[in-house]
Amino acid sequence: MIDEWKEKMRRWCSLQERCTGDVRRKLQGQIQDEEGIDTIVKALVEEGFLSDERFLSSFVRTHAEHKSWGPRKIAHGLRAKGFSGSAADAAVAAHPQSSFQASLTALVERRRAELPAKRERVIRFLVSRGFAVNDILRALEEAEGR
Repeated sequence: MIDEWKEKMRRWCSLQERCTGDVRRKLQGQIQDEEGIDTIVKALVEEGFLSDERFLSSFVRTHAEHKSWGPRKIAHGLRAKGFSGSAADAAVAAHPQSSFQASLTALVERRRAELPAKRERVIRFLVSRGFAVNDILRALEEAEGR
């Protein structure tokens, strides 16, 4: 049974980057033996199917560049996945900050028509996307100055 689940996890992990926590959560419903879960996770790491470092960089890159999430929301998402606050913050810090700035600028530009009348609403939207208030205000000043 362990070999069967190991093969299923190999296929699952080869589809996209997964973290150790994802694999453990998926296996806990199927395998009651904690040693069996540890064996499968260890084998996946040794075989290169599972890497938390790769997952961290992939998660940050994907959510920053494709979903336009800010650094705070990404760090929160990583903590929700089971990573420590320091690991989440380090992964976010390793990503180029210019990428976050470009996302913020694009979001402000997209909401530019709402700015004069609904400035607070735009700010709330950007805060919900995970950007710092100081960065948001700076980006809004730049957009309004144009």
